[in-house]
Amino acid sequence: MNRLFEAEVFVRVVEDGSLTAAARRLGMTTSYASKLVTRLEERLGARLVIRTTRKLTLTDTGRSYYERCTEAIRGLEEAERMATEEQQAPRGTLRLTVPNAFGSLYAMGLLAEFKARFPELTLELAFLDRQVDLIGEGFDVALRIGELGDPRLIARRLASTDRIVMASPSYLERAGTPREPEDLAGHECLLYAHHAAPGRWKVQGPRGVVEVDVAGHLVANHAMMLVEAARQGLGLVFVPVLLAAAELHAGRLRRVLAPWHWPTGVFAVYPPAPRVPAKTRVLVDFLVERMRVPPWAGLIA
Repeated sequence: MNRLFEAEVFVRVVEDGSLTAAARRLGMTTSYASKLVTRLEERLGARLVIRTTRKLTLTDTGRSYYERCTEAIRGLEEAERMATEEQQAPRGTLRLTVPNAFGSLYAMGLLAEFKARFPELTLELAFLDRQVDLIGEGFDVALRIGELGDPRLIARRLASTDRIVMASPSYLERAGTPREPEDLAGHECLLYAHHAAPGRWKVQGPRGVVEVDVAGHLVANHAMMLVEAARQGLGLVFVPVLLAAAELHAGRLRRVLAPWHWPTGVFAVYPPAPRVPAKTRVLVDFLVERMRVPPWAGLIA
């Protein structure tokens, strides 16, 4: 006799409170359900239930065995559910929010590949640099660089990157090259409006973590506009290197303060749920798989 089957019958008997009710749910006779419970007790060499004409009472051993068996059966049910879902193509609408610059440079290509793999899934994309309230605004997934926001969200790291300081050759020729983080205070800095503190840059390097108060005459809410402003010689920019990889590779921007950077990550975040929806799971798994080698890796020396 299958041990798991005996354990399942025992669990159903406890849950339903009687052999008769459990037998009815399992589609067997009461006598057969009773025989299986007795056989289980004999195999274990322990009394699990005390049966009277009115009720069933668990022994201490029976209670402990029931709790462990319940965990095992729930795990098996979840495994079966996941296996079934994996054979079914996800359907419906998946709402995804992506930072503007990252979306246009990298994410759209990946999402096109994902869409081809799951043609029956509708993608609703919102390209936003602000931190969206996923739960309040009804989004399924967000791609984020750096700060994750709501601690309730589940986060999967997709890739690592660094925020670095860059400037155009023309700006450096005109204004000089900063040698230490403190020198940034004397330069024209291009500020990102969506930072928690746009006028404070934090870097990590030979002397540990250094924070510098910076200022400038251009503030923007779009990281790629800041990169373009830096390329035009308007000042220093401090953004994730992946957003300026092509400009660095072509020499249109140069890294300054080379030993200094701020490590950060690229994440997929989604709301917590007892069961992650299949559409969310397949997207996040796809992104984790495809970004093991980040698409910007070849552009950064």
